[in-house]
Amino acid sequence: MKKALLVLAGLCLVFALSCASTEGGGGGAGASLGPIAGAGNLGAFELVLKDNWANGRNFQAELQNPALLNGHRLARGETYTLKISYVPSRDTQAIGVGFADMTPWSPLSFRQPGGIDIPNTRNGGTELPAAKAGETVTAEVTITLLSNASGAAARANTLIFATLGAQSDGPVTLNVSEFSLTRN
Repeated sequence: MKKALLVLAGLCLVFALSCASTEGGGGGAGASLGPIAGAGNLGAFELVLKDNWANGRNFQAELQNPALLNGHRLARGETYTLKISYVPSRDTQAIGVGFADMTPWSPLSFRQPGGIDIPNTRNGGTELPAAKAGETVTAEVTITLLSNASGAAARANTLIFATLGAQSDGPVTLNVSEFSLTRN
């Protein structure tokens, strides 16, 4: 009986330690949890930043791909590294990148001072560099979460891309050849 209890206690300890070392267990806000299994590498695709003048005088794309975070709920203090290569269809100003919860709208990785609703360096967001049409842009940026997402659904963990410009500039397509998002 004693031996059986020791074996059971040992198994419980192994189970507890394995849970503490996997996603979501053992770490608080800001804990380094490592990559999310099976998530973040979206490969090649087209990302279209469409007219968002009704809401914010910019061009914006909302990336809500379930494979982006593989069902993970974004949490305050987490950091992510985005590695991206793309070719824009037209000249662009810097492109702000950040997470937002769309259920309802709430910025997760940038502040929203004075109604500015795009991530940029002035409000704590991250930016990809300005670019010329047809030129390849390769960038690596770090995104830090300031708030928790409301849930694990893709809509609550949306990656926003936004750029300013004249409304007459029209939408911009980013022909993405590399896209890798990794939790640090």
